[in-house]
Amino acid sequence: MLVSLLALSLCLLGYPTAALVTARVAYGIERTRVIELEHDWHADEDPVERFRQQGRSATALTAFLYGMAWPVVVPAYFFYRCAALVIMERPPLAPCERAARAERLDARIRELEDSLGLRGRALDENGPRP
Repeated sequence: MLVSLLALSLCLLGYPTAALVTARVAYGIERTRVIELEHDWHADEDPVERFRQQGRSATALTAFLYGMAWPVVVPAYFFYRCAALVIMERPPLAPCERAARAERLDARIRELEDSLGLRGRALDENGPRP
């Protein structure tokens, strides 16, 4: 009986606490996003003041909905972040990227050879470059 009462009180306190924390974090993320967009769209106005006048209630509502759905939102967000790290970490280079990288490396090698005075001697010992 005591264990079930403790579990019930933990659930009754835990869900709203997690919902408020999730809503607060979501509000901060959305607020930053909206202010940055406002700065890009309306460069002549103060983006923070414009957010206070127009974007605050919509952002609060979005954060509230995220907070109420935290059992879905929090795991989905963490899954998204992990998936984004895996997917975008090191994509294969496109042919133009490989060619540009090879040109940069060749230029750097030539620069180092010239600075060390090895340019002519390296070609004699190793043969011409392909």
